[in-house]
Amino acid sequence: MPFVDIAIALVIIVALGWFLNTRSEVTGPFRLILNVVLMLMVVGMALWLVNTYIPMAGVIKAILNIVVVIATCVAVLKAFGLWGDVVKLWTDVTHKATH
Repeated sequence: MPFVDIAIALVIIVALGWFLNTRSEVTGPFRLILNVVLMLMVVGMALWLVNTYIPMAGVIKAILNIVVVIATCVAVLKAFGLWGDVVKLWTDVTHKATH
């Protein structure tokens, strides 16, 4: 039955996200934070479902978890407008290291 509970939770989160983005009067940074929290909840539940119910080698699961965590971090940085700063910092560091 946990699969049914997770499916119901995902439907509730999607409905809440739809309402938040189309019908609510919430604006500005509070809306952004709510969207990021909803995204983190969906990603966390999806990763838990994959880790729990899909049989695969432990090494592949570890790689999948790392990729999902990195992609989620990038998405959060992009949502808050910090990704450009990270890319600029990386470019500055790598160009100084080669000269």
